Amino acid sequence: MAVRPAQNRIDKWNLKLEGEALSVVTGKQKQKMLDQVSVMFPLLETLENDVKLILAEAGTSTIMNPAYLDFGRQVFRLVRRFSGGQLINETNVVLNRWVAEGCDQDTLEKIRDTVYTMAPPAP
Repeated sequence: MAVRPAQNRIDKWNLKLEGEALSVVTGKQKQKMLDQVSVMFPLLETLENDVKLILAEAGTSTIMNPAYLDFGRQVFRLVRRFSGGQLINETNVVLNRWVAEGCDQDTLEKIRDTVYTMAPPAP
């Protein structure tokens, strides 16, 4: 089961900024914003595909896929924001939350370790 391709996400995001009112306000910044999401969405696509592979290997019920994908996105966001001990603490909080929601801790840890290997994008 594939995730949405990055280009589909970029196209959908780009359509959200169509229209007169938004065009006036965002016209000058739209290209910079598009450049930023063009970097991020392929990384998210890769992350989500990696998470789905881990879930398939673990034999996880598909009804739980959204929870694991959300966990992966949350850790990805933390990796871009924190480092060192703070990153570990923040990630543990998120991990414990999803364990309490019924996710398997070993699977979450494997997802976390996959996300950590992703290099953060250049600013």
